[in-house]
Amino acid sequence: MSISIVSGASSDVQTVDATSKAARVTLYDSAGRETSSQGKQTFGIASNFTPAATPTDLVIIEGSSTKTVRVVSMVIGTTNTAAGSQAFFLIKRSAADTTGTFVSAGTPVPFDSNNAASTVNRVGHFTANPGALGTAVGTINQVRAASPVAIPATWAGIRELGDVEMMPWGPVSKLDQPIVLRGVAQTLAINFNGTALVAGQTHIYRIIWIEE
Repeated sequence: MSISIVSGASSDVQTVDATSKAARVTLYDSAGRETSSQGKQTFGIASNFTPAATPTDLVIIEGSSTKTVRVVSMVIGTTNTAAGSQAFFLIKRSAADTTGTFVSAGTPVPFDSNNAASTVNRVGHFTANPGALGTAVGTINQVRAASPVAIPATWAGIRELGDVEMMPWGPVSKLDQPIVLRGVAQTLAINFNGTALVAGQTHIYRIIWIEE
């Protein structure tokens, strides 16, 4: 049977599970947010594309009208006709980009089939630059990424993975506060700063986020 430990000062109950014999608790921070990530509705998506000739915002995820969106990972990679490197900027915006040619990355994939459908406003990439960029809150990170050739004659000296994590603290760290998007206007963007593409440049990306 299960054993319950009741606080003498309140109605709080700590339960000792009958099977695992472990005391089960739910951890909260000072703002009342559950800190465990395993029970939160999490989604991911990935795609590839050829950007505009002098790209600004390449990839974006916007917030939701009904949920708080916490972005935990945003990865981008690139290949060229000849090996080189490119600089990418992670920018948080308080307003959405407008016009341009936006392409949805597709239907967000729930990490648990019991999750409700994702509510983010837009997640995907631009193949023609936005006519107007949303107001920038600021640049969170700058990364220079190695860019291998698309189909190299030899793999000598080439890393197994050429993609880069744009989150400044490393991929999917639960020890730091994720980047939070509140409302459909708030946007997280990977930006190319209007630099001209090199020959044969194409991009891949993947994004993971939590909705609560």
